[in-house]
Amino acid sequence: MAKVSIGTALGAGFRLFRARPGLIPAWGLAWLVLGILPQVLGYLVLWPDLLAAYTPVMRDLAAGLDPDPEGPALVALQQRMLPWQLLQFPLALAGQSIFFAAVCRAVLTPSDRRFAYLRFGQPELQLVLVQLAIIGIIILTVVAALILGTFIVLGITLAAGGQGGDVRGLATFGVALVGMILFGWAALRLSMAMPMTVTEGRFRLLESWSLTRGHGWKLFGLAVALVALLLLIEVAVVIVAVILAVVGGVAGSLAGIGAHLQALAAQPPEAWAAQLAPWAVLGLILYGMLAAVLQTLMAAPFIDVYRQLTAGDEAQASPASTWA
Repeated sequence: MAKVSIGTALGAGFRLFRARPGLIPAWGLAWLVLGILPQVLGYLVLWPDLLAAYTPVMRDLAAGLDPDPEGPALVALQQRMLPWQLLQFPLALAGQSIFFAAVCRAVLTPSDRRFAYLRFGQPELQLVLVQLAIIGIIILTVVAALILGTFIVLGITLAAGGQGGDVRGLATFGVALVGMILFGWAALRLSMAMPMTVTEGRFRLLESWSLTRGHGWKLFGLAVALVALLLLIEVAVVIVAVILAVVGGVAGSLAGIGAHLQALAAQPPEAWAAQLAPWAVLGLILYGMLAAVLQTLMAAPFIDVYRQLTAGDEAQASPASTWA
């Protein structure tokens, strides 16, 4: 059985960026186009309608009134946004596939660095199918779990005489907890499907189950470590953002920032939109780089686990596999 080092896997993303720091702005720009632009494209196209719909809303808020969520302009805007919202799903799948495949190449085949590892070909198309399959499995699993869980809770409640909400509440909690554990375990066992698909260039899903046999606990430890790492990074980002806002922000204090936002809300949308546009562009660029870094730090460890699991079968070498 191949050995898996959680420490080596956990640092894969950090080592990758240390070896190739230029990937941060490159992938940040890529994620801005692949991940963020599809989410805001509808708002950009319908910007005049957006202003027309939210102008009375902002006026009501400035006057201390509750805006009408069922106003004709808002309802019409929602109807026009629907096609763009439907388009977000396939674009998001494609963008996620392109980005994940790029991280795979950077970790597993670092010499193939054309276009900063970003492509759209057979591996990416296969990744879209893998993601669709995973989404289908999740939907079926949730539906089955709800049905089965309902019968289990009902049976436990009837066995307890059908009295008291405490028994039903504990049963519901227990069934939900067991379901979450089983779901998480299955997700970890299938976590190698996407790296396998990119490497082999064909659809891979259940094959991950065999590859991860005997490594469930280590994968669980890796997932827990990544969640802790993500929380630490988010806390650090919030602290830095607050410090920057207070030291060099709009009004020099949190109260001043709040007052400035209230003053903007009292103005027509055309006015505050023009004032906030440069900051919005800067924020999107910074967010794109941060999102690219976070996604890499979360994906690279599992890709490195795949590298470790297949090290005996394939002569894969990565400069991101050591701290040197």
